[in-house]
Amino acid sequence: MKSKVVNTIVFLMLPTSTITQMDKPSTENLKLITNPENLRKLCKSISAIEAIISPEWEYRYYSYQKDWSETEEFCEMRNGQGDHMLILFSNDGICINGFDHESEMNGWKNTPIEEKKSFIDKLFGSKKEPKTELIQEIPNGVVTELPEVFNEFIFGEPVKSIGTTFCIWNTKTDTDWKIGKINFSEDKYNDGSSDLLELLDGKPMTYKKWAEEYYEEDFENRELKLELIEKIYSGINISRELVLEINPKLDDFEKLRTDLNEIGYEHEI
Repeated sequence: MKSKVVNTIVFLMLPTSTITQMDKPSTENLKLITNPENLRKLCKSISAIEAIISPEWEYRYYSYQKDWSETEEFCEMRNGQGDHMLILFSNDGICINGFDHESEMNGWKNTPIEEKKSFIDKLFGSKKEPKTELIQEIPNGVVTELPEVFNEFIFGEPVKSIGTTFCIWNTKTDTDWKIGKINFSEDKYNDGSSDLLELLDGKPMTYKKWAEEYYEEDFENRELKLELIEKIYSGINISRELVLEINPKLDDFEKLRTDLNEIGYEHEI
């Protein structure tokens, strides 16, 4: 008799959140972030669309400053809930700083301040509440291999006051994105990069889905057309007609003109 060989296929069921994160750009999926050469153009495109959808700056998710300094450009993402992503574009390369306030890699801690005690306090003790200071300890590995050219950005303002749970960079000599040797957190938020980097895959459809949810009141009774996002992602000059297709209620074109000039996006307004 011939023996039968039975092949058993085992299906590994991964949590939905894990599968979702595997499909999104993150520090563990650097290849899903649009290439460094295209990132500046993408950030300007997203910021331009945001300026059209949300004329009030404080309610925007993305914003961009082409003249942050004489040699630097700057992109900011904030969700109004304490999470931030700041991106520096300089002659030395690109550096992305992210901060997720719910991540266990959030290193902000109240640290006691040592005060000089008077003789009386030493003798009888003090009833004063001990003073503390909020200090950030960036998790090991996140910035330990950071190129020196980005030190001022990461350890200076405004990053210093916001915080860091992840950091990604690309110097002018690098061919791809880099990170340090990180001991990732095991909590569901990890370092926050899979959420904060979501729109940086460079896909117009990703932005469409995200924007229709984030700005749900604006798109409750209408659709944000994919072809309009594709046009701006491609770098087409923004016209009044295009603006009104995206946001029929926008009427302050003078303000939009100023915003687009600050972003550095070409327009015909």
